[in-house]
Amino acid sequence: MFVAMSGTTDGIRVTDQAPDEEAIDAVEAPQPQYGSDMIATLLERLGIEYLSMSPGATFRGLHDSLVNFGGPEIIESLHEEISVAIAHGYAKAAGRPLAVALHDVVGLQHATMAIFNAWCDRVPVLLLGATGPMDATKRRPWIDWIHTANVQGQQVRDYVKWDDQPGSLEAIPESLLQGLKLATTEPTGPVYICMDVDHQEQTLPADFELPELERFAAYGRSAAEPEAIDTLARWLLGAERPVIVADLVGRSEAGFDALVELAELLGAPVIDPEGEYWKNALNFPTRHPLNLSGAPELIGDADVVLGLEVRDLFGVLNSVDVHAGKSVRLTPSDARVAHISVAHLLTRSWAQDFQRLQPVDLHIAAELELALPQLLGRVRELVGEHGDVAAIDQRRARLSAQSAALFAGWDAIASEVPEPGPLPVSYVAHVVDQLTSGHDRVLANGHLRNWAHRLWSIDRPDQYLGGQGGAGLGYGLGASIGAALAHRDSDRLVIDLQSDGDALFTPSALWTAAHYELPLLIVVDDNRAYNNSVKHADRVAVARGRSRENIVIGTTIDDPPIDFSLLAKSYGVHSE
Repeated sequence: MFVAMSGTTDGIRVTDQAPDEEAIDAVEAPQPQYGSDMIATLLERLGIEYLSMSPGATFRGLHDSLVNFGGPEIIESLHEEISVAIAHGYAKAAGRPLAVALHDVVGLQHATMAIFNAWCDRVPVLLLGATGPMDATKRRPWIDWIHTANVQGQQVRDYVKWDDQPGSLEAIPESLLQGLKLATTEPTGPVYICMDVDHQEQTLPADFELPELERFAAYGRSAAEPEAIDTLARWLLGAERPVIVADLVGRSEAGFDALVELAELLGAPVIDPEGEYWKNALNFPTRHPLNLSGAPELIGDADVVLGLEVRDLFGVLNSVDVHAGKSVRLTPSDARVAHISVAHLLTRSWAQDFQRLQPVDLHIAAELELALPQLLGRVRELVGEHGDVAAIDQRRARLSAQSAALFAGWDAIASEVPEPGPLPVSYVAHVVDQLTSGHDRVLANGHLRNWAHRLWSIDRPDQYLGGQGGAGLGYGLGASIGAALAHRDSDRLVIDLQSDGDALFTPSALWTAAHYELPLLIVVDDNRAYNNSVKHADRVAVARGRSRENIVIGTTIDDPPIDFSLLAKSYGVHSE
């Protein structure tokens, strides 16, 4: 285990004195002179507080404007994948996007893995590309030619929500407005807008005016049809063994709160899907008596299953034998399945992230933030008339006893002091919990193979930010830095339970954490292996009757072992 800490001792940035607001008002704001000045001004007016970037020549105009004219604060990183991961983590922590500047073709290609992660995780990121000059007569020999693409957005079009390459300076404001509106409309996702270097450096016409931003209202919300909500409420109240599966509820505080009250009213267990290396969001309080995430077998006995924006509903409701190519339904054949989701509104044919089609009896196309309060209200109205209150009370008591036994068993396993040697991840999760439980924590990344969720009391969706989305390595450090950036002026403790292999893809992210003195605690699970690959190698060896001794070849990070403490120190991060 390796522990690193960046930031000031209290995470608070202090100024010597309060600003003189009258003096500020007396100073006229500078007028944009160039296209890039206009872009910087527009980003600031749209509420973009930060722009994450690794320096690049094709957005040199925008760079100059940000440092010499005004606009969002630059957050420098040493790799474009880190820049996008910072934006990914920031959006989940702050609830709003930041911008990322990506240097033409090569910077965009470095960023693609992180963009794919944000796409799969349905997180809004405003990606600002740069290219050109598109006018071939203005290109420098060699470098401007190999770093110009037609059309550049094609590189990432299959895993962004929208892309654009404005053809003139005058078209840029509308493109930025459209992109931001699309990125932040459910289902949210990254957008990519590529701006010609010539447009950035062009002098603004004397009569150029920015659009009236207040007239560009957000797009409408997707609410549920009352008839569908009524049907679902009656199914749940009439069920003897209802089960709720919640996957992306935690993206909305209102949805999260409504789910807690709904589960308590119904006496229904909530299963928050989890994998060894992923968990999309915190969808239900970890220590709530109705949190039965540790008992997924309840699905096999359910008569009504309600899925709430479940990214892989088929995978939850079926068992798949990949070797035999067969799947077995887990729910009884007469069980009703309902799903509230808008995921079908954002699909692409290139990456199969939309998962296998699961038969359902009722699909409600609505945002959880709107649909869950609707459903809760209707269940409240019907519970006395259509619900067996005594049976609900008995079910609630039975499930609470089951969850209490699970919690007690996990606590006993994790608190046992291990023998000398490698530390069990359960014990590491226990120790970190004991040492940090007095703080207002934000678990930005990782969970030590679900042990953090089994042991820690995590009661609010903003206390756990979820996984990387696309299962791509290199996410953890950058995303945790983004979360720390969102909380840099608060006293919240941002924690990264960081796997070693993922950290080694983007170790230079530590420099950004140290440079901006971001409050971040990093605990590295140094198992000296790509553990997922070790397990796959073992599984194949067993299936083929071959030696299991060789599973460490090509899967381990040892001989020599990485000194993470020394690595962190080299970037200016305190480490032990």
